Amino acid sequence: MIKIAHVKETEGLNLPQEVVGVIEYIATVLDNEYGEDRDVDGGDGGYILVIEYKDEFEKLKDIYIDMDDVIAEYVDLIKVTDGEDYTNSLIILNNEFAISLIMPVAITPKRLLDEINMMD
Repeated sequence: MIKIAHVKETEGLNLPQEVVGVIEYIATVLDNEYGEDRDVDGGDGGYILVIEYKDEFEKLKDIYIDMDDVIAEYVDLIKVTDGEDYTNSLIILNNEFAISLIMPVAITPKRLLDEINMMD
């Protein structure tokens, strides 16, 4: 699992260009709106988690995200030209704190994938 809170942390990511672009955009919004010196774990704003393997879902419970019953504010499909598509699921934990979960479609839970279809 890769945790990204600031734009400067997006350099050198070994992910498809389209995925890195989405991560850079989210990190830019967080830095601009909540500051680059924010407390990323306890303050306002949030961060991005790139989940590469399904067994990492268990670690999410440490931050009170249970993939069996998580409710996303939205789920976007990230189309990748040369490779597997990804999803971006925004999980709001309180009024001013959210986590974007970025993961390959192959490991994205069905209930989150269904959210994409509902919005089409």
